[in-house]
Amino acid sequence: MGKVYIQAAEQISIQTPLSEEWMEQPIVYHEPFVKAVNPAFREYIAPNEARRMGNIMKRAIVTSLKVLKETGINHPDAIITGTSIGSLNYTEKFLDDLVENGEESLSPTYFMQTTHNTVSSTISIFTATHSYNTTYSHGGISFELALKDAWMQLNLGQISNALVGGHDEMVESYYELLRKTGYVGVEGMVPCGECAMSMMLNKQVSPDNLCELAGVSVFRTKSVQNIRKQLEALVEKANIKVEAIQTVITGVNGNPENDRLYQPVLDELFPQVEHLQYKQLFGENYTVSALGLYAAAHLMKKQGMPVMLFVNCTTNCDCALILLKGI
Repeated sequence: MGKVYIQAAEQISIQTPLSEEWMEQPIVYHEPFVKAVNPAFREYIAPNEARRMGNIMKRAIVTSLKVLKETGINHPDAIITGTSIGSLNYTEKFLDDLVENGEESLSPTYFMQTTHNTVSSTISIFTATHSYNTTYSHGGISFELALKDAWMQLNLGQISNALVGGHDEMVESYYELLRKTGYVGVEGMVPCGECAMSMMLNKQVSPDNLCELAGVSVFRTKSVQNIRKQLEALVEKANIKVEAIQTVITGVNGNPENDRLYQPVLDELFPQVEHLQYKQLFGENYTVSALGLYAAAHLMKKQGMPVMLFVNCTTNCDCALILLKGI
C-alpha cells in the first residue's frame, strides 16, 4: 500500500474565506445561525456565468480552482464530492416557483441545480475534466465517504490524484426544521454554519504537501471498545502505534446529544494527549468534518496549535477516524 498526501486544501466558511487567518485572527460569532463569508466571486468566475449559479456552486468552483492553481493540476484524475443536502437554496426556489406558478413557466436554472451531483459535474464542466466523477450524499458522513473513495482508489493505483470536496449550504427554513429537532440551535452550542472545502490528494512526495493521509475508517457505533478496535486496526495498517499519537481533534459542538460519546473516548483512549476542537471556529453542518480535516492538515504543516482550538470537553454515533502524519 502506497502513501497518500494532502497537497493543498482551501475553504469558504464562516471564517475568512480562502485564508488561514482563523489560526491567528478568528471571527467569533454569538448568533445561532451564520451564513458563510463569500469571497469576491468575480475574481474567479465571469459575472455572466456566476449569476446562473447558487452559492454552493460558486463556492465549490472557487475553492476547487484555488486548489488546482496551487497544485498546478489542471485536470485531476478524479473529482469526488460529499454533500448532504446539495443546492438547498435553489431547491427551495424551484419548489416555491412550482407552487406560485401552478407548475407552469418554471425557470430551468433552479431545476438544473437541484440534484446533489450538480456540484461535482459543474466543477468537471468548468475545468474541462472528463475523468471519474461522483457524489456521495449520506447525511453526516457524506464527506468521509468521498474521502474514503479517493483514498482507496489512490492506494489501488486506479488514479494518481483526486480533487475531493465537502460542500453544504443552509437556508433559514431548513435551519428552523433542524432547530426543532435539536440538531442545531441548542443553548451553549456552536452556531449552524455553511461549508465549502476542496483539497487535492496525490501520491507524489513533495515538501510542499501539507501532510500524509495515513488512513480513513468510517463506521457506526456507541461503544468505546469498538472505537478502540477500529483505531488500533487503523494505526496498525499505517505502521503507527496508538501511543505515538500526539494530538486528537474531535467534533465537539456543545450539544449534549452530540458530545456525550467524546469524553469517555478521550478519557479512556487518549488521557495524556492534546485535545483540539474545530467547530467553535467553523460551526456545525452536515459536512463540517471537511473543515476539520482541512484545519488538521494546515496545522500539521504549520507545526503549531492555535490557542483557540484548545477547549475542554464537556445512542449511536456515526464515527470517522482520519489519521494524519507529518512529512
